[in-house]
Amino acid sequence: MFVNLLSHSGYEARSCQTGKLGLKEAGEFAPHLILLDIGLPDVSGLEVLRKIKAHPSSRKTQVILITGASGLEMKIEGFQTGADDYISKPINTRELLLKVDHCFSTLMNQERELELRQKELFQTILNTLTHEFTAPLAAIRNEVQLSKLSVGKGTDSDWSRGLQRIDSAAEQIELVLIKLQSDAGRAAKEIFPGVHVFDLDANGIQPPV
Repeated sequence: MFVNLLSHSGYEARSCQTGKLGLKEAGEFAPHLILLDIGLPDVSGLEVLRKIKAHPSSRKTQVILITGASGLEMKIEGFQTGADDYISKPINTRELLLKVDHCFSTLMNQERELELRQKELFQTILNTLTHEFTAPLAAIRNEVQLSKLSVGKGTDSDWSRGLQRIDSAAEQIELVLIKLQSDAGRAAKEIFPGVHVFDLDANGIQPPV
């Protein structure tokens, strides 16, 4: 009944008849939300809930307990074990859909908040990196230019070529920093979990010769 109801409401849903099968399915399906009956035939739903919340891959999964018990103690124990909400039998389908919709709205808000924090963190890292590198790079390039003047223009020597390599390397770092800043907005969108690696070669930056 739940699978049909949720599928017709646009959700992808699966069902299991026992706690053991439910834990196995949760590991394979990786659901955002679990509707968990306390009165399972093989094991207590609360024990299943404990295992869900104890496992690193599922501990943040939202869980709505389904219970026929009207006592407050059972509901309190459910919340203490890690349940996010509960619904009592007999099930009111409208109430169930409202709770499921609310759960996914909460998840979306959390994802947006996480994405915002990721962007802010990434921008802070870039700004700090740029700030910390800019002054030393400018000093290096300035000293290289002064050293070139003291050596003499057009001098074809190991010393002159070494200075040129240093200057090229410093310029390369500056280009990397500029590219990182210009692409910060795009790169920050998927720091987690599908990490987008910043490809320097794809942005036309070649290693110094």
